[in-house]
Amino acid sequence: MDIQKQVIRVYPFAYHKIIGGQRKIDIRPYVPALHELKIGDMIEYVNVETNTSVMREIKGIATFSDFDTMIKMLPPELIGYETREEVKLRIERMYPHSEQTENGVCALFIDEPNVRRMMKMNSLQRVA
Repeated sequence: MDIQKQVIRVYPFAYHKIIGGQRKIDIRPYVPALHELKIGDMIEYVNVETNTSVMREIKGIATFSDFDTMIKMLPPELIGYETREEVKLRIERMYPHSEQTENGVCALFIDEPNVRRMMKMNSLQRVA
């Protein structure tokens, strides 16, 4: 099984929630570039201001028709917010409604990658 890597550029606010562990679920429009991702693949989140990056492994993927449905079903704490209202407000600021209806939305369940997967992804092999 080949591990794929997807690069996603994020604003510092989201980036810090990811590296701090507060964001365990990344929610976004389900654009065609994300359709090929599968469990075990990697996402490299790049801070748009500093170009620093962090890798996260995809532990699960869920798709929904719209953010309202998603927000009702997922715990806001795992998305990095205290309330569903806060999640909804942030989403409305980030993504136009047309993006939801055109592509649907997805929840990427992310976690720090294990060392073995990182070695495989980078084609590193242990020499005996």
